[in-house]
Amino acid sequence: MRAALLFAAAAPALVLAAPEHAPRITSLKFSGSGCPNDSGSVKAVYGELGDAPAFTFSQLRGDDTGSCELHIQSTGGSQGWQVAVKEVAYQGNVQLSSGSQLDTITQAYWSEHAADTSVLRGTIACAGPDLKDYVTVKSSTTDLKWSKCMGADGNPGILNVNARPVVQGNSGTYDIKQATWGLQWRKC
Repeated sequence: MRAALLFAAAAPALVLAAPEHAPRITSLKFSGSGCPNDSGSVKAVYGELGDAPAFTFSQLRGDDTGSCELHIQSTGGSQGWQVAVKEVAYQGNVQLSSGSQLDTITQAYWSEHAADTSVLRGTIACAGPDLKDYVTVKSSTTDLKWSKCMGADGNPGILNVNARPVVQGNSGTYDIKQATWGLQWRKC
């Protein structure tokens, strides 16, 4: 069984304007049990915070819970724009026994406003038979947390995104291979 399973708490996708120049990622730091510091276990697929930045993982796996927090600095974006994380999609190998589920909990915030956090939750549940597949788990939010308005340097601030997969119920494992974020832009 090699079907891609989609579970979403998603609002319809909006087609909105985007800046002429997306900010280039100048620093990608990470920490957590699923991506220890200096492990090299997280890579940016693209070198910018465009409409859908993607990141690969080589150690975000387990049988209960784990976490990986990314800290991203960027520069060179078009002046007069703000950005927010609207959606996230995780892809990876998942095994769940009947009566189990995998929750993906994502927290996104800007360092300048660390107490102002968006939470995105996605779930894949197994009612039986056992699930063993490569899956995609999506979630979205309408509670957008906006970056500062980019000035002449095109720096939106430090974006922090914490990915936390959680297995609940009888038993299961996850091996997250990639996360793709859907960003939303607005003029400011």
